[in-house]
Amino acid sequence: MKEKLWILNIKLFPKWTIRKMAFVAILIAISVAFTVVSAQIVPLVNISSYKFSFIGLPVKISGFIFGPFVGLFVGIVSDFLSLLFIPPAGYSPVYTAAIAVNGVVSGIFGYYFVQFIQNAFSKDYRLAVISAKIYLLSVKYKTAILKNHQYRVDYLSKKILHLYNKQKYITNESSNRLLANIYLINGVMFLVIVLTIIMTYISFIYDKNPAAFNNSIVKNKTALLALMTSGIGLMVFFIVIGRFTLKLERYTVLVPIIVFSAFLELINTPLLALADTLSLDNGNFKNYFFWVSQHILTNPIKIWFNMFVIYYAYLIVHKLINKNSHLSY
Repeated sequence: MKEKLWILNIKLFPKWTIRKMAFVAILIAISVAFTVVSAQIVPLVNISSYKFSFIGLPVKISGFIFGPFVGLFVGIVSDFLSLLFIPPAGYSPVYTAAIAVNGVVSGIFGYYFVQFIQNAFSKDYRLAVISAKIYLLSVKYKTAILKNHQYRVDYLSKKILHLYNKQKYITNESSNRLLANIYLINGVMFLVIVLTIIMTYISFIYDKNPAAFNNSIVKNKTALLALMTSGIGLMVFFIVIGRFTLKLERYTVLVPIIVFSAFLELINTPLLALADTLSLDNGNFKNYFFWVSQHILTNPIKIWFNMFVIYYAYLIVHKLINKNSHLSY
């Protein structure tokens, strides 16, 4: 019985078609055009740290849909192209790295949730696993009969019967319920990890070097922790409530978006602060936490804004990409 392991079907380099290449090109164009137009309306976008918020949205969508490598490519290309149209008021390669990270992280979580978890807990896969176990036990059962091992025959027959009975209870409804619970557990777990990292890092810095926050906008440790964790705390609440109030199709899209949005804010805050320090503050690292706190102030708003924009944009783009997906071009 030769069956491919489902995990081997997760492709880091998925098959490319003209349709997919066209959509990647469109996402790059949207990313650049959106940034250029925004810069004309809001002059602050000419500053790289503000431009990041605009150019990053299509990059996250491309990573989430097409994977981390495409997300990386879209991020780098979009940023370099935008530099041709918007001469930055202070630039550092760290900004480009941060934009590329957006595509990579969203792609990793897209693969983990959409391919790994959904395959592992789907009805078809669970039934296939049980069928494979039944097949292997049947081979052992026949061998035991030939060797006249009555005890082993009885033992194996009970196990096979148990697996057949187990198959009856694997329905679409039970699989969907299990999938939603797995998403809930994973979503909360990842957000708790983010919260733990934030609280540990801030507490460690405050205990070791309180003077480091003298130039910070938010100097109080409790206030800083509250700002950094408020958005993520609300996300945990949203994931828990959403498990019981949202349809499965919506829930399984929102949870990975929430998770990678939280992780990206965790990664982007120090990266952007570093880039701001190098490009806007002439490398004066005494003011590093000033730039960190500046980004922290807007993190809760950015997290929720990004989440909903990415969600609705994903619904549109994903449907367009998969429309007539049976066509080979």
